[in-house]
Amino acid sequence: MKTFENSEWIWLSDRSIDDEYGEFFVTLPPSTEPATCRISCDGDYTLFLDGEYVSSNQYGDFEHYKIYDELDLGASERERKMIIHVWHHGRDTQRYRRAKAGVIFEVLAGENLLASSRRETQCRRSPVYRSGYEKEITSQLGFSFLYDATKENSDAPCHAASVIDKVCDFYPRPIKRHLLVNDATPTVILREPQRVIVDLGREIVGLCTLHLSSDCEQTVTVSFGEHLVGGAVPRKISYRDFSFEYIARVGEQKYTNYMLRLGCRYLEITSEAPITLHNATVISQTYPVAERAVCIQDELDRRIYDACVETLRRCMMEHYVDCPWREQCLYVFDSRNQMLCGYYAFKDGNREYVRANHKLIAADRRSDRLLSICYPCGVELAIPSFSLYWFRSVREYLEQTGDVATVRELYPKLIS
Repeated sequence: MKTFENSEWIWLSDRSIDDEYGEFFVTLPPSTEPATCRISCDGDYTLFLDGEYVSSNQYGDFEHYKIYDELDLGASERERKMIIHVWHHGRDTQRYRRAKAGVIFEVLAGENLLASSRRETQCRRSPVYRSGYEKEITSQLGFSFLYDATKENSDAPCHAASVIDKVCDFYPRPIKRHLLVNDATPTVILREPQRVIVDLGREIVGLCTLHLSSDCEQTVTVSFGEHLVGGAVPRKISYRDFSFEYIARVGEQKYTNYMLRLGCRYLEITSEAPITLHNATVISQTYPVAERAVCIQDELDRRIYDACVETLRRCMMEHYVDCPWREQCLYVFDSRNQMLCGYYAFKDGNREYVRANHKLIAADRRSDRLLSICYPCGVELAIPSFSLYWFRSVREYLEQTGDVATVRELYPKLIS
């Protein structure tokens, strides 16, 4: 069966707004065969099955190079409820190219189609995420978010989805999925009734999670950063705002955001009234790559080497990124250096991951034939010399891997 042959692109309505959240509800029939969900969207998604987290993080892409994920849902002798949260960014940034809002999915058990995205799919605008909030972190990262826990049991009605006129060329995710590892060692370094600062112990890249109790409904602001200034996380730097809002309900509660990836060492939690913070941390998202064995006798040299490799790993998201904290962008020059290091630091030269980066760069399209400043990119910025450095980067990839087939794929872009 051709991918998405029986599926349609759908959204909440024929029109969308920037920074919009949708929820899509599907009932899966019983199946003795393991079920697989293929899914792609514009922006990002989080998929839950019977209330349990399954997956998130759409691969950054273009309409003509649209990536889908293939997720194992297992088998079940009973009906199961699948909920998909989709975050449509809508505004061009250096790591997102604006496209029509939409999600497309299909659930298969062998050749049996259990469910697919259709006009009949029930959906609604998310009651818990504030759509149209448009709070910007940085011009590269794009939007932050506001989550309202007081509306978690909302009875807001659902309605049939709208079919979206959206044509894409689909490709399977070209890299492995990240591992979620709760390996941070958070330490509270300041505790006041309405302000807590948490030191995660080191730079962590991943998903922020909160566990708190509140005696009233109130707004809790979480700021994140790599350092402290005057004993506080520098939340606002010029126009930048490194924070998100969480509206707490009365009582004990837990929350994890699976779509906005943070890069930070410190969290600062401030509230309108006193709260009890049981835990605040970042669940590490680590790309599964094996390190080469190296023999380094000097202790200081070993520490420097380990720090460098750890930094390289922290910068491996869906593609290489320049800075996990404030940009999370794929640049040709930055990634070239990361690739060169990865050839020696990782087994197999990190070949699969590097190849995927090159293919994403090659999917870029500009009328002036230069490469964009980042990929996927929705702004007109370009650094002309980076187009030249890509030639060197591709040559180095060929020298390190001998992968002639991939270079043949890239060749039309090199000479265009």
